[in-house]
Amino acid sequence: MGSAINFTVIIPTRERADTLLHCLRTVVMQDYADLTILVSDNFSQDNTKQVVDSFHDPRIKHINTGKRISMSHNYEFAINHVKEGWVTLIGDDDGLLPGALTTIAEVIRKTGCQAVVSDRCCYTWPGGSVADDKDTLTVPLNKGFEWRSTRTWMSKLMRGDSDHHLPYLYTGGFVDSRIINKARSSEGIFYFSKNPDSYSVFALASVLDKYVMLKEPVAIGGWSYHSVGSSLFGATNNQEPAKKFLYEERNIPLHDRLMQYKDWFKSNQINIYESYLQSAHIHHDFLKIKMEDQLGLALSMISSKEYGSLRKICVEIAAQNGIDMSVVDGKEKEYRRWEFFKSWKRRIYRSFNYRVLSGKEFGIQDIYGASILAKAVYLQETRYAGWRLKKCLQAVIKLLGRLFRWK
Repeated sequence: MGSAINFTVIIPTRERADTLLHCLRTVVMQDYADLTILVSDNFSQDNTKQVVDSFHDPRIKHINTGKRISMSHNYEFAINHVKEGWVTLIGDDDGLLPGALTTIAEVIRKTGCQAVVSDRCCYTWPGGSVADDKDTLTVPLNKGFEWRSTRTWMSKLMRGDSDHHLPYLYTGGFVDSRIINKARSSEGIFYFSKNPDSYSVFALASVLDKYVMLKEPVAIGGWSYHSVGSSLFGATNNQEPAKKFLYEERNIPLHDRLMQYKDWFKSNQINIYESYLQSAHIHHDFLKIKMEDQLGLALSMISSKEYGSLRKICVEIAAQNGIDMSVVDGKEKEYRRWEFFKSWKRRIYRSFNYRVLSGKEFGIQDIYGASILAKAVYLQETRYAGWRLKKCLQAVIKLLGRLFRWK
């Protein structure tokens, strides 16, 4: 337990030198000795290489795919360059909080675990959203860690009762490379889905019995003008990231049970289900997930704006798989009954446990500044329990007022 813990921070990138610069700043500032920073460059044609070289940091290694490949294949290319130690992967508009790796190393030494996932902050870059809450920073305010059963939390995820707080290879997830290798196919391939983030959840959870959930945030997810997620779900006006993601010539096709759509689903739940199906060669469907449940759950969670188009897709998928759509409709009604209470439960929880700030008020313009501010806010607001209790009571009163339409 006292031996050195080596970390490799992977940053896959493609022609996003402007955000990569600030992402790298958050990793370079880590006060941890045994660190390799691996920038996996997907044949960028901008000044990505110059940005990497500008740091003059021997811990940074720049690798280039040599030709344009898909996102998942770039992730695969990157992890194939890691031989040992612990691995995390962050987006090129994401970042790490100060002291992140030291905190994770302490948790690993205390627990002897093989995977850690932390809660994470979220930052909307300027121009990263068309909503009124653009340029915002959200900071979780919890402490401590706990062991979790992968089977239990996978089941919660498939019921729509949890988010991605399972072991995974993305911002906030740290995994022993031996577990990654254990989840590879006989041909040595790890990724089998167009959506590498969600896929890693099921691949890793399928070969782990338990993992550690760290409630303290050590990473920060960024929604920028370049974000694929923002572009796919219409949170930004920039459609180029979505087009690049969707129409790569050598991308991994969607699972054949969900029809060979070249497009992507504007439903997190169906995308999660697709990753579950793609990883069946590892877990062998030990949760016995039914497609009608997933389609009904997806329809119960989708916005009214997207409901019509998603329902059309669900009808086609149901027909292809011999499922009576009336069964899906029944499942949708069943799940929808609880959605109101679940949404309020989430709102109350967030009011108790998160702080939301305006980046503009603090002069924040990038993920590096957001990471510094997030750490300072976290340390300040978790220091005084009495102050937090007062804020929690104020949040409860505010939420009750909204619920009962108090003036």
